[in-house]
Amino acid sequence: MPDPTKGIHRNFSKNFNVSGFTLGLTAIILSILFVHSRFIEGDGTGWKRIITSDWAGYYAYLPSFLIYGDPRWEKFTAAESKAYGYNDYNPQYLTQTRGQPVNKYFAGEALLLRPFFLIALLFSSITGTEVNGLSFFFQLFTGMGSLFYILAGLYYLRKILGFFKFREITVSFVIIALAFGTNLFYYFMEKPAMSHFFSFFAIILFTWIFIRANDKLSASTSCLLGFLIGIIFLLRPVNIIPLLACPLFLKHQPGSVSQKFSAFLNPLLILSLVLTVSTQMLLWYLQSNQWVIRPYPDEGFNFFHPRIADFLFSYRRGWFIYTPMMLLSMAGIAILPGKKFSNTAGFLLFFGILIYICSSWWCWYYGDGFGQRPLIDFYGIFAIPLASVLQPRSKALKPVIYSLVILFIFINLFQTWQCQKKIISPDNMNRRKYFHVFFRTADEYRDCLGGCEEEQFYQADLSHPLANFHNGFEKQEKGWFGQEPWVNWRGMVGKNPVYLFTGDHEFGPGINVRYDSLRHDPSWLYCVITLMIRDSIPASSNKAMIVVSIENHSASYNGTENWGLVPGA
Repeated sequence: MPDPTKGIHRNFSKNFNVSGFTLGLTAIILSILFVHSRFIEGDGTGWKRIITSDWAGYYAYLPSFLIYGDPRWEKFTAAESKAYGYNDYNPQYLTQTRGQPVNKYFAGEALLLRPFFLIALLFSSITGTEVNGLSFFFQLFTGMGSLFYILAGLYYLRKILGFFKFREITVSFVIIALAFGTNLFYYFMEKPAMSHFFSFFAIILFTWIFIRANDKLSASTSCLLGFLIGIIFLLRPVNIIPLLACPLFLKHQPGSVSQKFSAFLNPLLILSLVLTVSTQMLLWYLQSNQWVIRPYPDEGFNFFHPRIADFLFSYRRGWFIYTPMMLLSMAGIAILPGKKFSNTAGFLLFFGILIYICSSWWCWYYGDGFGQRPLIDFYGIFAIPLASVLQPRSKALKPVIYSLVILFIFINLFQTWQCQKKIISPDNMNRRKYFHVFFRTADEYRDCLGGCEEEQFYQADLSHPLANFHNGFEKQEKGWFGQEPWVNWRGMVGKNPVYLFTGDHEFGPGINVRYDSLRHDPSWLYCVITLMIRDSIPASSNKAMIVVSIENHSASYNGTENWGLVPGA
């Protein structure tokens, strides 16, 4: 007798959208984790740090122009100083142009966040919450905006992979791999106001519209593509160069290279692009009375000395070290859908340009963080070869590949947790430190590595140091203060007494240096500090600090850096 349930099962399987369900589940999980980390975990005030640090500069256009009407930044920086409790607040996102403060970041993120900002403004007004651009609803809806654009990017990524005929289960695994198996997860949880999520969305949407369009674009498609290219430029200008290589491999239909680029010569597209980019020029004019400025006057690229090997493989911030999922993506380049030779060559050209540009930036590791954050912008592109390798022709390879996906997701989540708990240093890792804390969870490994080793300033000359200072803490050095307590320690190297660091003394030996004793012209100073610690009790120095105090007649800045026991030191 035939089974009457077979038809039901068949229809359910046909109608059930696996990738759609996966995307919905991903949205729920990310939302829960975000709420827990920002509103529940710890003292529940993590929401106050959604908009902070450098990425506050991308957002700052909205309150400064729409709340305070102040292109000179005085009112919003005063609000920041009050909200975060800074006495001497000097936001790093502001630079000087002819004596006028100018936001060095472009306004693309602010344009995409504007709807969420207006909703926050409405809620703040209705509830009587302070309307300063940094209160509860502004922080909340900024985080919600980042989540929205991540999910919107994944939504259009589903469409792209479906266009290339990837199976639903493959698309589902790609969504999971990007959301939880890459450093996109770390940065959303730790720094949700960064521009990379908005670029992630904009590049994926551009890709989807481009592959759907014919070589002769319609008027509406031309305008939309021009707007998206402009937004991508206003998010991160350097993304435009590798983006221009995408047409070489994104076109599914046959066609020559000249045909693929001919779409960009559409007058409507160019007009839409120019109008979008001119928004930034108008903002520059309102801030400085200049239509075009150089927003990064003391930063730039070292194109003759790219750090490609460090960028990809170093233990400090190497892409493949901290995001091994992308090794699978690289393996899929040779089996891209469509015309394989031209697609592979085009993708390699795109990848080479992208890595060369990113690794040529003077600070090639892009500050503190986890893995290489500038590549998050293009994860939608890397998802195409990743999907190719997740859909192998050989059935024997399938369990191996999917096992690697699960392993890499676990590694990413575990190392993200380590970074959040300060077991992995966000500032300065190396091979020795990496394996010292590899898969460690104990409290004694928190803050045990120390840091941070900043890159020298752009075009800095380190061949002739201005001064050298040394103290072996085995004798009293001339010019150093804090000369007690000295003890005899026969087990240590050297015949002289050594300085014993204990909790009874707030500070150890130090030295005062006057700036004018080093140089007379105003400029930045780059200092290299090396310290070796020997612990009588393992991990007892994890919270030891080097204290740096910079003072002048009108204000003072104090900063601290943690140093701890490095294995074998």
